[in-house]
Amino acid sequence: MKILFLTSWYPSSRNPNFGIFIREHAHAVRSTGHDVVVMALLVHRSKKLWKKSLSDFKDETGTRNIVIEIESRFRDLIYHAFPLHYFVIKKTYDRLLRKHFNPDFIHSNVVFPAGIVGYFLSKKLRKKHIITEHWTKIEDFSKQLAFSCWGAKAYRNAARILPVSGFLQQTISTSFDIPADDKKFSIIGNVVPPEFFTYKAKQPQEGKLRLCAIATWSRMKKGAAKQPELLIEAISEFQKRKRAVSVELTMIGGGDKINELESLAAQKEVKAIFKGFLPKKDIAQQLQESDFFVHATLIETFGVVVAEALLTGTPVICSKVGALPELIHDNNGILCENTVESWVNAFERALMTQFNHRRIAEELQNRFDKSSIGEKIAAVYQSCK
Repeated sequence: MKILFLTSWYPSSRNPNFGIFIREHAHAVRSTGHDVVVMALLVHRSKKLWKKSLSDFKDETGTRNIVIEIESRFRDLIYHAFPLHYFVIKKTYDRLLRKHFNPDFIHSNVVFPAGIVGYFLSKKLRKKHIITEHWTKIEDFSKQLAFSCWGAKAYRNAARILPVSGFLQQTISTSFDIPADDKKFSIIGNVVPPEFFTYKAKQPQEGKLRLCAIATWSRMKKGAAKQPELLIEAISEFQKRKRAVSVELTMIGGGDKINELESLAAQKEVKAIFKGFLPKKDIAQQLQESDFFVHATLIETFGVVVAEALLTGTPVICSKVGALPELIHDNNGILCENTVESWVNAFERALMTQFNHRRIAEELQNRFDKSSIGEKIAAVYQSCK
């Protein structure tokens, strides 16, 4: 079958990690033998009034990517102007694809704006429409009357909705009044590549607790859900109670908050090592050398970093929010409330718990690899034919 992937989130030279999970879904679908073309419309903030560029290329998997990038000082206005997105996508489709690529499905990623564009394009081309949902802001979006009515139409007219977690399915159901048991829903998680994230036996160090955290440590809205200050405060309090235990926190990832986090860690006498951005191979090695992965956050629609940690056999201590309880249970980690006391109690419990690291890794093996996710999405296409 021929699949047209639509997205407003996608890696580019400006941000190589933006929407990388959508690219991995496209690759997963292609791995099952389907012909996939990705059309991405990205809007960047710039000092320019308007600049539009287009890249048309095949990536390392042979997947064709048509990436349209718009730069403008009016970025927010343009990003929200979904009729303009539709016009640009439709014009580009007519010019580059119409004669040679007749899709069986329009597969949009994230309801706004790509899902709404996909809804209109599917009507125009008389094709079935599928929406994969990753967005943490669905509930907030549903309250924006100017746009949410179009989002509701996109969801209700879609052949299937594929949230990446049960939590996200429930959020869509509640926010847009779609029954949670509707056959329209199929939960399909993100791809977690197993090439680097593999089990390696732990070498514990007596009297030392090695923690690892991964995120973009940012003040911006996108990174504001992460709670590194809570983590540092909790470690500081834990060290006061357990003076015989030396805690080392490795923080991976960049962001504009790093300087103030370094200052806070120094003030609280917490040994925190900031590694910046690391390639996947180095992240996997760091996880393999850590006793626990820690993830303090206000929201999580899937938790790729948590799944990566589990694949290395590293138990996880994390906030009891969003989709994280779908991944974490008593045999592979500890769930916390977002309070200092709850996190301190979790560290104390972690010291007293013997986790089977090999079993932690084996439980998640093949659950989120490219082949498994690709087959699940392909099965949805088949059922919608």
